[in-house]
Amino acid sequence: MANTISRNRDSERVKTMEVSNGATASILASSGNYVIVIDDIECASYDRCTIQIRNQDNTSTPIFKVFGSLFLPPGESVTTSGLAADSKWVQVGDDISLSASSGAIKSISTTGLKRLCIIARDSASNTQTFPIGDCIVFFQGTV
Repeated sequence: MANTISRNRDSERVKTMEVSNGATASILASSGNYVIVIDDIECASYDRCTIQIRNQDNTSTPIFKVFGSLFLPPGESVTTSGLAADSKWVQVGDDISLSASSGAIKSISTTGLKRLCIIARDSASNTQTFPIGDCIVFFQGTV
């Protein structure tokens, strides 16, 4: 999964980064398998992030999970097979459950996190092709 990333320095003290899913993701029906929506991101220099997800599908009900890690050195990615692999990754916050044709927004503190990724699966029996750009993560930090 490739992310689309744009970084800005908004002022002498504030920097931002916006990350969106840069490829479609096939969210499979009730298989229990997860797919990577936002591949792992280095976020150590940002204080917080806001995640917005929209579900344009009128039948699927996906569940998204945000994972974070302190263990990974820069440049080392361990997301594999649609899952935040092994015990280096820990879920941050609650599941984000979406109804058909709905959206959600969630803000979390990333202070102290080095890496972040987002995975998803369908909670019912509907397969969905999750479109490019329907999951956006906006990071803000101080310089």
